[in-house]
Amino acid sequence: MTEQKITPLQRLLAVCMAACLSVMALLVFGNVVLRYVFNSGITWSEEMSRYLFVFMIFFGAALALIQHKHLAVDMLVEHLPQPLRKACILISSALMLYALWLMVDGAWTLGWINRNSYGPATGFPIWALYAGCLVMGILMAGSILMSLVRQLATERNDSAD
Repeated sequence: MTEQKITPLQRLLAVCMAACLSVMALLVFGNVVLRYVFNSGITWSEEMSRYLFVFMIFFGAALALIQHKHLAVDMLVEHLPQPLRKACILISSALMLYALWLMVDGAWTLGWINRNSYGPATGFPIWALYAGCLVMGILMAGSILMSLVRQLATERNDSAD
């Protein structure tokens, strides 16, 4: 197995995920201690933890796809002749790009609808949650397109041999 070089984008996504998880853990733990020991709490802690969890999922999904660590079943595809393998790669990439388009379009629409909405406890703009989905979708689409080009170039070079 070859070592994969970590790009600055991958490092940034990993750091963002770690930051989200750390802040979430601190907020939830601090709120639990405050509630049980001092009979008070941080009113916005639960809402902010939920927002951080959403961002952590977006960052993690993009990072997993960029690093090719997402779930993939390719037992059948690897045993197909090259023309069918190429067709499967094209079809699966097209389906993934279409699903991402639906997500990005839906996030854009929901972000626009909620452009004047804010979280009740934090005042956090709701459109920012949908902006996270937009960024994730764009990163994932770029990764799929780059992977598709790389795979088709590899397939073409393998057939030349």
